[in-house]
Amino acid sequence: MRSQVWILSLALSVSSSARLGGAGQTVKVVVADAPAVVIADFSARVRAYVSLRKNVEDSFTVLRSSNDSAEIAAHKIELAAMIVSARSDAGQGDIFTPEIAMRFRDIIRMTFQSPGAQSVRRTVQDKDPATPIVLRVNLAYPENSPLQMMPPTLLARLPDLPMDMGYRIIGRALVLLDNKTRLIVDFIPAAVP
Repeated sequence: MRSQVWILSLALSVSSSARLGGAGQTVKVVVADAPAVVIADFSARVRAYVSLRKNVEDSFTVLRSSNDSAEIAAHKIELAAMIVSARSDAGQGDIFTPEIAMRFRDIIRMTFQSPGAQSVRRTVQDKDPATPIVLRVNLAYPENSPLQMMPPTLLARLPDLPMDMGYRIIGRALVLLDNKTRLIVDFIPAAVP
């Protein structure tokens, strides 16, 4: 019985279509591209976060045009606090699910094994913050720590992000950062080999 099910599964996956009973209907059998499905899931999760941030911003007092850096900073801190409140149950792995994290680790590993990997590794190591940064979802990236730019080779291989979102490598972790509020949205520990 098991071999018959396996043969049927194989036949359906090889065939692009199958005929149903005498009705003359054709059903397309689509085998999903697993990496594309995982990346689409990641993109949907990021869009959901951006939508939540927009909803919080829409309910928030608009900052009138200001050149006062203290007023701008206070507004950013207040916005971040409202987002943290709206995501109070958020945790590591909400956006970078195990399947998504595995796909990202594969991309990062391939980048670090490709030609030119030494320059990618040097870029990452040269930009590590002097003091260790605690990684926790909904924690603000420290204002006094410079934001590390991603190596272009790696950035080109990762999925595109909406405006005001960014990837950062901190230590060996890949971090998803809200650039508008400097909140750590999610991260993958031990992502960099």
